[in-house]
Amino acid sequence: MLKKKSHYKTPNFSSGIQANSGFSLIELLSVISIIGVLSLLGIPLFRDYVQFSSLKSDAWKVVSDFRSYRQLAIIEHHNYGFVFDLNNDSYIIQQRDSGTNALIATVATRTLNNDITQAVDTTFMPKGQADPAVQIYIKGKNSADQVIINVFATTGLSKMTGP
Repeated sequence: MLKKKSHYKTPNFSSGIQANSGFSLIELLSVISIIGVLSLLGIPLFRDYVQFSSLKSDAWKVVSDFRSYRQLAIIEHHNYGFVFDLNNDSYIIQQRDSGTNALIATVATRTLNNDITQAVDTTFMPKGQADPAVQIYIKGKNSADQVIINVFATTGLSKMTGP
């Protein structure tokens, strides 16, 4: 019997024609250069985000302390004073006698990562009010970023405004 001839040929890879496997050098260099360009564009944006995040974190730290020690002043019937040090970008929290305002103890010292550009010392009293009403300005590493914290005298409540 005779075999019928097929019209289809099977490929012979052993005859010098090889299948493509892997990437060429040009493809690899193209991908690396695209990743490099995207990284160069993304690093400044990421750095700005980290600096802005640090500013917001510092501002929330101050507001949180204001709110916490206002509550303690109401509960414990003591004054709590905040003394700001603009040169070291820090503040001291002091427990004071509600009648004489004499220092009882230094409760805590906090240092911020950003610049306190303007602040006035304030005291929270047992009825919840603050004396005096103040505005604290905290400036970020980026000159355009600034947060203002307001403390209202009659209620002692604090509010943060900024970017």
